[in-house]
Amino acid sequence: MKLTVFIGCFNEKPTILKAIAEAKALKLDKEIIVIDNCSTDGTRQILAGLKNDPGLTIVLHSRNMGAGYSAEEAISLAKGDYFYGPGADLEYTMSDVYKMIQELEKNNLDAILGSRILNRKGVSAWQLVKERPYWLGSIIATSLINFFYHQKFTDVIGINLVKTEILRKLKSQANSQVFTFELVSRLCKYHYRIGEVHLNYKPRTHKEGKTIRAIDMLPALWAMLRVKVWR
Repeated sequence: MKLTVFIGCFNEKPTILKAIAEAKALKLDKEIIVIDNCSTDGTRQILAGLKNDPGLTIVLHSRNMGAGYSAEEAISLAKGDYFYGPGADLEYTMSDVYKMIQELEKNNLDAILGSRILNRKGVSAWQLVKERPYWLGSIIATSLINFFYHQKFTDVIGINLVKTEILRKLKSQANSQVFTFELVSRLCKYHYRIGEVHLNYKPRTHKEGKTIRAIDMLPALWAMLRVKVWR
């Protein structure tokens, strides 16, 4: 099987069905794993009604185990050669996975980072932060990764595509949204071949359901430092 599409969700009632439909529409040999982190807005009930869909693997947690825990669970279940986790919020364009796979296979890479700003290289960090203050977290994280591992990435916390066998070797320790930061750090530390492509990105506001906040950068930065110094 070519691809595992992992859709992790928590309170995504307005978008979960469309996210699943977009994943199903991908013209690839694939499986779709949906894991709900104990949603309270009706998402869980929607997914419970899809349990008998042969095209889906549905996991419903009885409590919120964290985004990273769900990702690791999906990795343990995955049958695809590549693992792709676009989420349920529709901030990313599901079909961008085509160009990610193309880039990975063309250049014999192990992972592809999806950058939200690769096509804006000429724009200053200050201008990006003025447009959207939360870009500051991405800029800091990306700068640290580039400094620690001598890379030239533009954005390390977008959606990524990684060979499933590599994810199983890395075994993240992060149960939270820190998972992505730890994953990219380990990919770099252990010298995996990593590429980067631009992704289409339509960010939500906190009013629309976005959950990432500035304070979340503190554990993320600690995770990156921990990987650099220890493992």
